[in-house]
Amino acid sequence: VPVTIDAEGMDLMPDETKPKDKCVSAQCFEEMPNMRYFCAWCVNFQGTFQRFPADLKWLYLWKCHFDSPPSDFNLEEIAVFSLYHTNMAQILINQLSPRGK
Repeated sequence: VPVTIDAEGMDLMPDETKPKDKCVSAQCFEEMPNMRYFCAWCVNFQGTFQRFPADLKWLYLWKCHFDSPPSDFNLEEIAVFSLYHTNMAQILINQLSPRGK
């Protein structure tokens, strides 16, 4: 039975006592439809994103890697985002370019 997580925000920060790169399954985000704030440092996102939280307003990704960036990622709703050394950065910039932003 799928469980929906009613979290509005999440921080995935490195733990200095453990290896820095963490792996997170893309499936985790399918059960978080209410997420508005997301911050991740040194995370490898594995798998294919079927649904990324549509109402995301604040996105901060630092040195993150996506096996397969979300195809349905909606930049129209995001007010603040930073994609420092993230392989998704160029894909999102290309999405913005045709819209004149």
